[in-house]
Amino acid sequence: MRKYVDDSNLQIAMTEYNDNSINREVKDQYDRSVGTVTQVYNNTTGAGEQVYAVVKNPDENAEDVQEVTVLFRGSTGPDHIFKETADVWNDWAENDFVIGTHILKQNVPSDQDQSTEQLKASARALKDIMEKYPNAKINIYGHSLGSMDAQYAMAALEAAQIERIQQAYIFNGPDIYRILSPEQRKIVDQIKGRIYNYADAKDNISMVGRDIAKGSIGSVGMVYYVDSESEDPINQHMTYGYRLDKDGKIKIFSNTSTVAYNDFLIKMEGYKTLKNILASDGYTAGEQLFLDSEQAKIAASGICRIVTEEMDIIKNNYNRGIQDASEVFASCSNVPWGFILSSYETEVAYSEGGLNYETTIGIIQNRFHPVVDKAKQLEKDFTDLEKQIKDGIQKKLDEDRELASKFSQWESLL
Repeated sequence: MRKYVDDSNLQIAMTEYNDNSINREVKDQYDRSVGTVTQVYNNTTGAGEQVYAVVKNPDENAEDVQEVTVLFRGSTGPDHIFKETADVWNDWAENDFVIGTHILKQNVPSDQDQSTEQLKASARALKDIMEKYPNAKINIYGHSLGSMDAQYAMAALEAAQIERIQQAYIFNGPDIYRILSPEQRKIVDQIKGRIYNYADAKDNISMVGRDIAKGSIGSVGMVYYVDSESEDPINQHMTYGYRLDKDGKIKIFSNTSTVAYNDFLIKMEGYKTLKNILASDGYTAGEQLFLDSEQAKIAASGICRIVTEEMDIIKNNYNRGIQDASEVFASCSNVPWGFILSSYETEVAYSEGGLNYETTIGIIQNRFHPVVDKAKQLEKDFTDLEKQIKDGIQKKLDEDRELASKFSQWESLL
Protein backbone atom coordinates (compact mmCIF):
# COMPACT_ATOMS: atom_id res chain seq x y z
CA MET A 1 0.00 0.00 0.00
CA ARG A 2 1.37 3.41 -0.95
CA LYS A 3 2.18 5.66 1.99
CA TYR A 4 1.70 9.36 2.54
CA VAL A 5 4.83 11.32 3.46
CA ASP A 6 6.00 10.79 7.03
CA ASP A 7 4.76 14.04 8.49
CA SER A 8 3.19 13.25 11.85
CA ASN A 9 0.24 15.62 11.47
CA LEU A 10 -0.59 14.52 7.93
CA GLN A 11 -0.34 10.90 9.06
CA ILE A 12 -2.79 11.55 11.91
CA ALA A 13 -5.19 13.39 9.58
CA MET A 14 -5.28 10.53 7.08
CA THR A 15 -6.21 8.01 9.77
CA GLU A 16 -9.70 9.43 9.30
CA TYR A 17 -10.00 6.93 6.43
CA ASN A 18 -9.23 3.96 8.71
CA ASP A 19 -11.90 1.63 10.07
CA ASN A 20 -12.55 3.87 13.05
CA SER A 21 -15.17 1.96 14.96
CA ILE A 22 -15.82 2.34 18.71
CA ASN A 23 -12.98 1.07 20.97
CA ARG A 24 -10.69 0.52 17.99
CA GLU A 25 -7.09 1.70 18.29
CA VAL A 26 -6.15 4.26 15.66
CA LYS A 27 -2.68 3.83 14.13
CA ASP A 28 -0.98 5.69 11.31
CA GLN A 29 0.86 4.08 8.40
CA TYR A 30 4.05 3.86 10.47
CA ASP A 31 2.28 1.96 13.26
CA ARG A 32 2.27 4.94 15.62
CA SER A 33 -0.73 4.99 17.90
CA VAL A 34 -3.00 8.03 17.90
CA GLY A 35 -5.29 6.62 20.58
CA THR A 36 -8.59 4.80 20.88
CA VAL A 37 -11.92 5.77 19.32
CA THR A 38 -14.45 6.61 22.02
CA GLN A 39 -17.16 8.39 20.02
CA VAL A 40 -18.37 7.99 16.44
CA TYR A 41 -20.74 10.30 14.58
CA ASN A 42 -21.58 8.50 11.35
CA ASN A 43 -24.42 10.04 9.37
CA THR A 44 -26.39 10.59 12.58
CA THR A 45 -28.98 12.84 10.93
CA GLY A 46 -28.70 11.70 7.32
CA ALA A 47 -26.33 14.57 6.44
CA GLY A 48 -23.34 12.28 5.87
CA GLU A 49 -20.97 13.60 8.56
CA GLN A 50 -18.28 11.22 9.86
CA VAL A 51 -16.51 12.47 12.97
CA TYR A 52 -14.42 10.49 15.45
CA ALA A 53 -13.19 11.29 18.97
CA VAL A 54 -9.89 9.65 19.90
CA VAL A 55 -8.24 9.61 23.35
CA LYS A 56 -5.03 8.08 24.66
CA ASN A 57 -6.66 6.25 27.58
CA PRO A 58 -10.26 5.20 26.92
CA ASP A 59 -10.66 3.98 30.54
CA GLU A 60 -9.97 7.41 32.01
CA ASN A 61 -12.91 9.38 33.39
CA ALA A 62 -14.12 11.88 30.82
CA GLU A 63 -13.61 14.76 33.28
CA ASP A 64 -9.95 13.77 33.70
CA VAL A 65 -9.09 13.55 29.99
CA GLN A 66 -6.70 16.37 29.13
CA GLU A 67 -6.48 15.98 25.36
CA VAL A 68 -8.80 14.73 22.62
CA THR A 69 -8.05 14.21 18.93
CA VAL A 70 -11.02 14.82 16.64
CA LEU A 71 -10.91 13.39 13.11
CA PHE A 72 -13.20 14.71 10.37
CA ARG A 73 -13.42 12.21 7.53
CA GLY A 74 -13.26 13.34 3.90
CA SER A 75 -15.45 12.30 0.98
CA THR A 76 -16.14 8.68 0.21
CA GLY A 77 -14.54 7.97 -3.16
CA PRO A 78 -16.76 7.81 -6.27
CA ASP A 79 -15.47 4.26 -6.84
CA HIS A 80 -17.60 3.24 -3.83
CA ILE A 81 -20.82 4.37 -5.53
CA PHE A 82 -22.31 0.85 -5.66
CA LYS A 83 -21.32 -0.19 -2.12
CA GLU A 84 -21.84 3.12 -0.29
CA THR A 85 -24.30 4.95 -2.52
CA ALA A 86 -25.76 7.19 0.22
CA ASP A 87 -22.31 8.28 1.44
CA VAL A 88 -21.08 9.10 -2.04
CA TRP A 89 -24.25 11.06 -2.84
CA ASN A 90 -24.16 12.97 0.46
CA ASP A 91 -20.49 13.84 0.18
CA TRP A 92 -20.29 14.79 -3.48
CA ALA A 93 -23.75 15.95 -4.56
CA GLU A 94 -25.06 17.44 -1.31
CA ASN A 95 -21.80 18.92 -0.02
CA ASP A 96 -18.68 19.10 -2.23
CA PHE A 97 -20.57 20.41 -5.26
CA VAL A 98 -22.89 22.69 -3.29
CA ILE A 99 -20.16 24.19 -1.09
CA GLY A 100 -17.80 24.63 -4.05
CA THR A 101 -20.52 26.45 -5.98
CA HIS A 102 -21.26 28.73 -3.03
CA ILE A 103 -17.57 29.59 -2.63
CA LEU A 104 -17.04 30.32 -6.33
CA LYS A 105 -20.14 32.53 -6.48
CA GLN A 106 -19.12 34.45 -3.37
CA ASN A 107 -16.42 36.89 -4.48
CA VAL A 108 -16.46 38.78 -1.18
CA PRO A 109 -17.08 37.52 2.38
CA SER A 110 -20.72 36.64 2.89
CA ASP A 111 -23.06 38.45 5.25
CA GLN A 112 -24.68 35.15 6.26
CA ASP A 113 -23.91 31.48 6.94
CA GLN A 114 -23.96 29.51 3.65
CA SER A 115 -23.18 26.08 5.07
CA THR A 116 -24.74 22.70 4.31
CA GLU A 117 -26.41 20.23 6.66
CA GLN A 118 -23.25 18.13 6.84
CA LEU A 119 -21.18 21.09 8.00
CA LYS A 120 -23.77 21.84 10.66
CA ALA A 121 -23.92 18.18 11.76
CA SER A 122 -20.12 18.15 12.04
CA ALA A 123 -20.29 21.28 14.22
CA ARG A 124 -22.82 19.59 16.50
CA ALA A 125 -20.52 16.57 16.78
CA LEU A 126 -17.58 18.73 17.84
CA LYS A 127 -19.65 20.52 20.47
CA ASP A 128 -20.89 17.18 21.79
CA ILE A 129 -17.34 15.86 22.09
CA MET A 130 -16.28 19.00 23.94
CA GLU A 131 -19.19 18.62 26.34
CA LYS A 132 -18.29 14.97 27.01
CA TYR A 133 -14.68 15.96 27.77
CA PRO A 134 -15.18 19.31 29.51
CA ASN A 135 -11.57 19.79 30.63
CA ALA A 136 -9.76 18.57 27.54
CA LYS A 137 -7.82 20.52 24.96
CA ILE A 138 -8.94 19.62 21.43
CA ASN A 139 -6.71 18.76 18.46
CA ILE A 140 -8.49 18.77 15.09
CA TYR A 141 -7.58 17.00 11.84
CA GLY A 142 -9.28 16.78 8.47
CA HIS A 143 -8.69 16.21 4.77
CA SER A 144 -10.74 17.34 1.76
CA LEU A 145 -14.41 17.51 2.77
CA GLY A 146 -13.18 16.70 6.28
CA SER A 147 -11.15 19.92 6.12
CA MET A 148 -14.28 21.92 5.32
CA ASP A 149 -16.23 20.15 8.08
CA ALA A 150 -13.42 20.99 10.52
CA GLN A 151 -13.25 24.64 9.40
CA TYR A 152 -16.96 25.12 9.89
CA ALA A 153 -17.10 23.19 13.17
CA MET A 154 -14.50 25.51 14.68
CA ALA A 155 -16.18 28.64 13.30
CA ALA A 156 -19.52 27.53 14.81
CA LEU A 157 -18.14 27.42 18.37
CA GLU A 158 -18.71 30.10 20.98
CA ALA A 159 -15.90 32.55 21.75
CA ALA A 160 -15.08 30.79 25.04
CA GLN A 161 -15.30 27.32 23.51
CA ILE A 162 -12.87 27.95 20.68
CA GLU A 163 -10.08 28.76 23.13
CA ARG A 164 -10.06 25.04 23.96
CA ILE A 165 -8.86 24.25 20.43
CA GLN A 166 -5.18 23.54 20.92
CA GLN A 167 -4.28 23.05 17.27
CA ALA A 168 -5.84 22.10 13.95
CA TYR A 169 -4.17 20.54 10.91
CA ILE A 170 -6.26 20.40 7.77
CA PHE A 171 -5.23 19.33 4.28
CA ASN A 172 -6.32 19.81 0.66
CA GLY A 173 -9.76 21.21 1.24
CA PRO A 174 -11.39 24.34 -0.21
CA ASP A 175 -11.25 27.42 1.99
CA ILE A 176 -14.75 28.18 3.31
CA TYR A 177 -13.91 31.53 4.94
CA ARG A 178 -15.91 33.61 2.49
CA ILE A 179 -19.15 31.60 3.02
CA LEU A 180 -19.05 31.93 6.80
CA SER A 181 -21.14 34.57 8.55
CA PRO A 182 -19.36 37.66 9.93
CA GLU A 183 -19.73 36.25 13.47
CA GLN A 184 -18.24 32.89 12.43
CA ARG A 185 -15.29 34.56 10.69
CA LYS A 186 -14.61 36.55 13.86
CA ILE A 187 -14.67 33.37 15.95
CA VAL A 188 -12.32 31.37 13.74
CA ASP A 189 -9.96 34.36 13.40
CA GLN A 190 -9.62 34.23 17.18
CA ILE A 191 -7.34 31.18 16.82
CA LYS A 192 -5.93 31.87 13.37
CA GLY A 193 -2.40 31.14 14.61
CA ARG A 194 -3.36 27.61 15.74
CA ILE A 195 -4.90 26.40 12.47
CA TYR A 196 -2.45 24.96 9.92
CA ASN A 197 -4.27 24.91 6.59
CA TYR A 198 -2.31 23.07 3.86
CA ALA A 199 -3.31 23.38 0.19
CA ASP A 200 -1.64 21.74 -2.80
CA ALA A 201 -1.39 24.36 -5.55
CA LYS A 202 -1.57 21.56 -8.15
CA ASP A 203 -4.82 20.19 -6.70
CA ASN A 204 -7.89 21.94 -8.13
CA ILE A 205 -10.02 21.03 -5.12
CA SER A 206 -7.51 22.54 -2.69
CA MET A 207 -7.49 25.82 -4.61
CA VAL A 208 -11.23 26.52 -4.48
CA GLY A 209 -11.70 29.80 -2.62
CA ARG A 210 -7.99 30.58 -2.53
CA ASP A 211 -5.64 33.21 -3.94
CA ILE A 212 -1.93 32.37 -3.64
CA ALA A 213 -1.02 36.06 -3.67
CA LYS A 214 -3.18 36.66 -0.58
CA GLY A 215 -1.88 33.61 1.27
CA SER A 216 -3.37 33.49 4.76
CA ILE A 217 -5.20 36.80 4.44
CA GLY A 218 -8.96 36.25 4.28
CA SER A 219 -8.65 32.52 4.94
CA VAL A 220 -9.40 30.06 7.72
CA GLY A 221 -6.18 29.76 9.72
CA MET A 222 -2.64 29.97 8.39
CA VAL A 223 -2.43 28.80 4.78
CA TYR A 224 0.62 26.88 3.58
CA TYR A 225 0.83 26.19 -0.16
CA VAL A 226 2.52 22.84 -0.72
CA ASP A 227 5.39 22.60 -3.18
CA SER A 228 4.31 19.20 -4.48
CA GLU A 229 5.30 16.78 -7.19
CA SER A 230 2.84 16.10 -10.01
CA GLU A 231 0.47 13.15 -9.68
CA ASP A 232 -2.74 12.13 -11.38
CA PRO A 233 -5.71 14.22 -10.15
CA ILE A 234 -6.92 11.69 -7.56
CA ASN A 235 -3.49 11.04 -6.05
CA GLN A 236 -2.72 14.76 -6.13
CA HIS A 237 -5.79 15.41 -4.03
CA MET A 238 -4.98 12.53 -1.68
CA THR A 239 -1.65 14.28 -0.84
CA TYR A 240 0.59 11.74 -2.59
CA GLY A 241 2.33 14.67 -4.28
CA TYR A 242 3.51 16.02 -0.92
CA ARG A 243 7.23 15.82 -0.19
CA LEU A 244 9.46 16.74 2.74
CA ASP A 245 12.17 19.39 2.86
CA LYS A 246 15.66 18.95 4.32
CA ASP A 247 14.27 19.52 7.82
CA GLY A 248 11.67 16.77 7.45
CA LYS A 249 8.75 19.19 7.14
CA ILE A 250 6.19 19.40 4.35
CA LYS A 251 7.79 21.39 1.54
CA ILE A 252 5.95 24.67 0.97
CA PHE A 253 6.14 27.76 -1.21
CA SER A 254 7.18 30.93 0.55
CA ASN A 255 5.83 34.44 0.18
CA THR A 256 5.21 37.27 2.62
CA SER A 257 1.47 36.62 2.93
CA THR A 258 2.11 33.02 3.98
CA VAL A 259 5.36 32.15 5.77
CA ALA A 260 6.33 35.58 7.16
CA TYR A 261 2.75 36.41 8.13
CA ASN A 262 2.19 32.92 9.57
CA ASP A 263 5.35 33.14 11.68
CA PHE A 264 4.04 36.41 13.11
CA LEU A 265 0.71 34.74 13.96
CA ILE A 266 2.47 31.81 15.65
CA LYS A 267 4.55 34.16 17.80
CA MET A 268 1.41 36.07 18.76
CA GLU A 269 -0.19 32.78 19.87
CA GLY A 270 2.78 32.20 22.16
CA TYR A 271 2.38 35.73 23.49
CA LYS A 272 -1.34 35.18 24.15
CA THR A 273 -0.60 31.93 26.01
CA LEU A 274 1.98 33.63 28.24
CA LYS A 275 -0.38 36.55 28.82
CA ASN A 276 -3.03 34.12 30.09
CA ILE A 277 -0.49 32.43 32.39
CA LEU A 278 0.61 35.71 33.94
CA ALA A 279 -2.99 36.93 34.25
CA SER A 280 -3.86 34.31 36.89
CA ASP A 281 -3.02 36.64 39.80
CA GLY A 282 -3.30 39.95 37.96
CA TYR A 283 -0.37 41.71 36.31
CA THR A 284 2.42 43.29 38.30
CA ALA A 285 4.02 46.44 36.92
CA GLY A 286 6.98 44.35 35.77
CA GLU A 287 4.77 41.78 34.05
CA GLN A 288 2.81 44.50 32.28
CA LEU A 289 6.04 46.08 31.08
CA PHE A 290 7.28 42.71 29.84
CA LEU A 291 4.04 41.95 27.98
CA ASP A 292 3.94 45.39 26.37
CA SER A 293 7.56 45.15 25.28
CA GLU A 294 7.15 41.60 23.99
CA GLN A 295 4.10 42.54 21.95
CA ALA A 296 5.93 45.55 20.51
CA LYS A 297 8.95 43.40 19.60
CA ILE A 298 6.83 40.76 17.88
CA ALA A 299 4.88 43.37 15.91
CA ALA A 300 7.96 45.36 14.89
CA SER A 301 9.93 42.24 13.97
CA GLY A 302 7.03 40.81 11.97
CA ILE A 303 6.41 44.00 10.04
CA CYS A 304 10.13 44.48 9.44
CA ARG A 305 10.44 40.97 8.01
CA ILE A 306 7.42 41.41 5.75
CA VAL A 307 8.68 44.77 4.45
CA THR A 308 12.17 43.35 3.85
CA GLU A 309 10.82 40.35 1.94
CA GLU A 310 8.53 42.56 -0.13
CA MET A 311 11.52 44.78 -0.88
CA ASP A 312 13.41 41.74 -2.18
CA ILE A 313 10.45 40.88 -4.43
CA ILE A 314 10.32 44.43 -5.82
CA LYS A 315 14.08 44.39 -6.49
CA ASN A 316 13.87 41.02 -8.23
CA ASN A 317 10.96 42.16 -10.40
CA TYR A 318 12.83 45.35 -11.28
CA ASN A 319 16.01 43.49 -12.20
CA ARG A 320 14.10 40.97 -14.34
CA GLY A 321 12.26 43.80 -16.08
CA ILE A 322 15.49 45.65 -16.82
CA GLN A 323 17.11 42.47 -18.12
CA ASP A 324 14.19 41.70 -20.43
CA ALA A 325 14.03 45.30 -21.64
CA SER A 326 17.80 45.34 -22.25
CA GLU A 327 17.52 42.24 -24.41
CA VAL A 328 14.74 43.86 -26.43
CA PHE A 329 16.72 47.08 -26.83
CA ALA A 330 19.88 45.21 -27.83
CA SER A 331 17.93 43.34 -30.51
CA CYS A 332 17.05 46.64 -32.21
CA SER A 333 20.33 46.46 -34.12
CA ASN A 334 19.62 42.96 -35.42
CA VAL A 335 18.72 43.08 -39.10
CA PRO A 336 15.50 41.12 -39.78
CA TRP A 337 15.80 38.33 -42.31
CA GLY A 338 15.22 39.51 -45.87
CA PHE A 339 16.06 43.18 -45.25
CA ILE A 340 19.05 44.89 -46.87
CA LEU A 341 19.94 47.31 -44.09
CA SER A 342 22.93 47.95 -41.87
CA SER A 343 22.67 47.45 -38.09
CA TYR A 344 22.68 51.22 -37.64
CA GLU A 345 19.90 51.71 -40.20
CA THR A 346 17.85 48.98 -38.50
CA GLU A 347 18.32 50.67 -35.13
CA VAL A 348 17.26 54.04 -36.58
CA ALA A 349 14.16 52.46 -38.15
CA TYR A 350 13.10 50.95 -34.81
CA SER A 351 13.72 54.28 -33.08
CA GLU A 352 11.60 56.18 -35.60
CA GLY A 353 8.86 53.64 -34.93
CA GLY A 354 9.02 54.43 -31.19
CA LEU A 355 11.27 51.58 -30.00
CA ASN A 356 14.26 53.13 -28.27
CA TYR A 357 16.08 53.26 -24.91
CA GLU A 358 13.44 55.45 -23.27
CA THR A 359 10.52 53.24 -24.33
CA THR A 360 12.21 50.00 -23.21
CA ILE A 361 14.68 50.41 -20.36
CA GLY A 362 13.91 54.03 -19.49
CA ILE A 363 10.18 53.53 -18.92
CA ILE A 364 10.84 50.72 -16.41
CA GLN A 365 13.42 52.81 -14.58
CA ASN A 366 11.08 55.80 -14.40
CA ARG A 367 8.16 53.77 -13.10
CA PHE A 368 10.07 51.52 -10.71
CA HIS A 369 12.50 54.00 -9.16
CA PRO A 370 9.85 55.86 -7.09
CA VAL A 371 8.41 52.52 -5.91
CA VAL A 372 11.86 51.17 -5.02
CA ASP A 373 12.80 54.38 -3.22
CA LYS A 374 9.57 54.33 -1.18
CA ALA A 375 10.05 50.64 -0.33
CA LYS A 376 13.64 51.31 0.75
CA GLN A 377 12.45 54.10 3.04
CA LEU A 378 9.79 51.84 4.58
CA GLU A 379 12.38 49.12 5.09
CA LYS A 380 14.71 51.60 6.83
CA ASP A 381 11.91 53.07 8.97
CA PHE A 382 10.75 49.70 10.29
CA THR A 383 14.30 48.42 10.76
CA ASP A 384 15.06 51.54 12.79
CA LEU A 385 11.84 51.12 14.77
CA GLU A 386 12.67 47.50 15.61
CA LYS A 387 16.15 48.56 16.79
CA GLN A 388 14.78 51.45 18.86
CA ILE A 389 12.34 49.13 20.65
CA LYS A 390 15.04 46.55 21.40
CA ASP A 391 17.54 49.21 22.51
CA GLY A 392 14.95 50.88 24.75
CA ILE A 393 14.06 47.60 26.45
CA GLN A 394 17.71 46.66 26.89
CA LYS A 395 18.50 50.04 28.44
CA LYS A 396 15.72 49.53 30.98
CA LEU A 397 17.00 46.03 31.84
CA ASP A 398 20.60 47.26 32.15
CA GLU A 399 19.38 49.74 34.76
CA ASP A 400 17.35 47.16 36.72
CA ARG A 401 19.05 43.77 37.16
CA GLU A 402 16.17 42.35 39.20
CA LEU A 403 13.74 43.18 36.41
CA ALA A 404 16.19 41.69 33.89
CA SER A 405 16.18 38.42 35.85
CA LYS A 406 12.38 38.32 35.81
CA PHE A 407 12.33 39.07 32.08
CA SER A 408 14.55 36.02 31.53
CA GLN A 409 12.16 33.86 33.54
CA TRP A 410 9.13 35.08 31.61
CA GLU A 411 10.90 34.68 28.26
CA SER A 412 11.58 31.01 29.11
CA LEU A 413 7.79 30.48 29.23
CA LEU A 414 7.32 31.56 25.60
